[in-house]
Amino acid sequence: MQKGEAAKLKLLLSGISARLTKNRDFFVQAVGAFTSGKKKFEAKLTREGEDYRLRFQGAERTVDADGFCTFFAEQAEKFDEAVLTYTERGSVVTLSVTPRGVQMKQAERQATTEEKAAAANPLLDPGRQYLIRVDRAAALLREIGILTADGKLKNDMIRKYNQIDHYVELVAPMFEQDDSEEIVLLDCACGKSYLSFVMNYYLHEVLRHRCRVIGVDINEHVIDESRAMAKRLGYHNMVFQCADLRTYQPPKGVTAVISLHACDIATDLALATAIRARAKYIACVPCCHKELLDQYTLPGLEPLTKFGVFKARFNDVLTDSMRALKLEAEGYKVSVVEYISPLDTPKNLLIRAVRTGRDNPRARKEYDAVRQAVGTTSELDRRCAEMDAEFFVTDEDLIL
Repeated sequence: MQKGEAAKLKLLLSGISARLTKNRDFFVQAVGAFTSGKKKFEAKLTREGEDYRLRFQGAERTVDADGFCTFFAEQAEKFDEAVLTYTERGSVVTLSVTPRGVQMKQAERQATTEEKAAAANPLLDPGRQYLIRVDRAAALLREIGILTADGKLKNDMIRKYNQIDHYVELVAPMFEQDDSEEIVLLDCACGKSYLSFVMNYYLHEVLRHRCRVIGVDINEHVIDESRAMAKRLGYHNMVFQCADLRTYQPPKGVTAVISLHACDIATDLALATAIRARAKYIACVPCCHKELLDQYTLPGLEPLTKFGVFKARFNDVLTDSMRALKLEAEGYKVSVVEYISPLDTPKNLLIRAVRTGRDNPRARKEYDAVRQAVGTTSELDRRCAEMDAEFFVTDEDLIL
């Protein structure tokens, strides 16, 4: 290898080393193929726990990022040709060393023939630009039950698949322009965490953004299941915690809080967690509502709620309307949309909120007036009152 090519190889390998260090949670594998005449030898780098393990010619050892790149450079000097195929989630980097020189190219992972066939299902909307594409996200969609084991789209799961993708489409604008070095996504009352897995895929493999995903639920069984799914998918940037949102303390630097169908006050606990964490973004799909049902009154309009079904429906609208107004009072810009058809479920509202960083005295005054008029106190009210009573200083408070 000429001196100039050796210098180029060293430079390119420094880039691989940086990837191995910075993107370790997204690393899949690295394979080195070394050729001498008709003989070919393979080296394989994998991740085991927090370590990288290198296997070559029957031997195995632990290496760090620089150690692996030094190993490849040394072997490339000994053989006629050397090719390094470095794979991260969603992308492949190929570094080749041949008599013609040193070259590197990067490409997205290509879909297999079977994955492309699954994506061509005639029951899918041909005019829709899916964000979670069947031919790209096959492993994920298999894991959450959208695809069969052999990669075919289940006909009875097409509606769910469309719902998932539409949810991502509705929250995507919040993340597309985000300039954080890393997006930290917190899923409150995550359940089986399907939404966590889908958002993790979207943020990293569609938006190409570094991300960390945290799922929290009080049910230990679903947390264990979620951990197992993350392990099978190789999603090392996901962690799941069994915790009660009433006592859970969110980590610093939370970018977004999501919640899907957290029952009754669990939605309020999720929103309170987002406010406590000063999350930039909130995307919440509430579920059933019970807490305010026996509290609220409509002075002068009592005859409208003398029938139980109307009282319950008023309660649903009242609860979510007050949640949206409360978020405005806490300094968020809020929008509310239907994210799926009410024929699928009446619990189909998506509350989206973006933190403005500014007080909103008007919304706070309106919220207090409404709460006094209807005579309610929600779990969200209690949580926010507790936060107001606490004395704590954040880095943001110290910025003048």
